[in-house]
Amino acid sequence: MLRSLTRTPTMATMVQKQAVRSFMTSVAVADRPRSKALGAVRTGGGSKDSMDISNLEDFQFDDSTTVGYDSLEAQREVRKYLRIAKYELPKLKAFVKPFQPPTQTQILRFRTSTYLGEANHPAAPKVVLTVPTKSLPLTNPELHKFLLLVGPRYDPVKEQIKMSCEKFADRSQNFKWLSDVMDKLINEAKKDPESVKDVELDLRHAAKSMKPKVRFPKEWNRPVSKEATEASA
Repeated sequence: MLRSLTRTPTMATMVQKQAVRSFMTSVAVADRPRSKALGAVRTGGGSKDSMDISNLEDFQFDDSTTVGYDSLEAQREVRKYLRIAKYELPKLKAFVKPFQPPTQTQILRFRTSTYLGEANHPAAPKVVLTVPTKSLPLTNPELHKFLLLVGPRYDPVKEQIKMSCEKFADRSQNFKWLSDVMDKLINEAKKDPESVKDVELDLRHAAKSMKPKVRFPKEWNRPVSKEATEASA
């Protein structure tokens, strides 16, 4: 009777075994020996690991090499784009629109950059805005205040305003931000422009581009002798 009681598992032992089993996350394959898990084949004298490079069979020249498969893959890619150029590109003629130059009211010019093969390039959302100062609907006092507001974004050589935005991940949001900022600057320039008419423009940022280029005088050129000209001819 005592022997039968000692062999019977207690409730605590069963709960402990169940808890241990519930925390086991590995599969049954992991419990097998390493040789079986890696695909080893047992022979008469021992085991042969199929993943060992020294146990690979000799190449019988009955299949293409890795370089050959890469070449075939490159040919498939070229043929893919050739089929697209032949059968898909002609369908785009239905969406062709005649070119219409911008009107006098369309003075804002936006420039973006697209990087082929890189859809998520960090510089792709960037938008650059340029607008000539002569095309702005402002009087001379208003234009002077406007140039004071934009500061170093004014290029006195090209006589244009240049601003860029890459604050947002979406390119359309950068378009909208630049357009809104330009509207705010124009509206602010129209508010009491005479109050800043005595303030001079700070063009130190463009001093290098405004500096006149020094050219070598033609009178200082070394005269060419007749013998040199005849030899070159």
